[in-house]
Amino acid sequence: MATYGERIQPIKGALATKTHWGFDLDDTLHEFRKASSIAAAAVFEYLAAKTENSSSKTRPTIEDLKATYSQILTRTTSNAFSDGRTSDEYRSDRFTALMQAHNLLPLPVSEGSIIKPLLTLYRDTLLCSLKLKPGASELVSLLKSLDKTVIIITEGPQDAQTWTLKHLGIADKVDVLMTSNHVGKSKTEGLFGEVLKRLGVQAENMVFVGDNVKRDVEPARAEGIMAVLFDEEASVRIEGAEGEKGWKVNSLWKLKELLEGDTFYK
Repeated sequence: MATYGERIQPIKGALATKTHWGFDLDDTLHEFRKASSIAAAAVFEYLAAKTENSSSKTRPTIEDLKATYSQILTRTTSNAFSDGRTSDEYRSDRFTALMQAHNLLPLPVSEGSIIKPLLTLYRDTLLCSLKLKPGASELVSLLKSLDKTVIIITEGPQDAQTWTLKHLGIADKVDVLMTSNHVGKSKTEGLFGEVLKRLGVQAENMVFVGDNVKRDVEPARAEGIMAVLFDEEASVRIEGAEGEKGWKVNSLWKLKELLEGDTFYK
């Protein structure tokens, strides 16, 4: 860190003033894409195995199911889960649409015998695949030791994100969970402003860390919040300049190192 010299000091100084630390959850604090892909693959394998002995020449392959499911996800997640439904309701709709697309639903449909086993399989596989990003637990633990307020601001079903925090083992380190599902607004439609309003926090007292420019950094900055882009593919460890409301890091460990400087104790 010392090699960054004067470039780092303004950033450390700015972070020292922040009383509230906001984080995106999926793919910022934990490996959501990997975990959800593994869980979905388990469902595809289950469905493919169920039709393996079918005489139909059009029975779907795992790749067929994967491609269709990807299209369904794109179509059904455009509202960022802001309509207040539960995770099981969203997943039930997606799995039903997947089976309908490949003519896998018997008539009449019995959700108890068809969809519920898929929900259980998905959830159990997801649970086994949950994994925190390197440095995530240590970072939020340090924030709590520094008496900072930790807020999760994320798009997703409230029940699913609560469940995820619990099973990742960091629920006790999070002060507030704010989801698009609970608030009724996506990040690009005012979620950050609503969080500030509900918590009674001034934008200059918050920093937000997220992995998406369009859905994390830009809307946070639009509300006057200091934003940090978490970009694991970045070639630099820290990039930003004094006076900017947005900068990026490629490791949560680097944020922890910034917090551990003497700046915080002066």
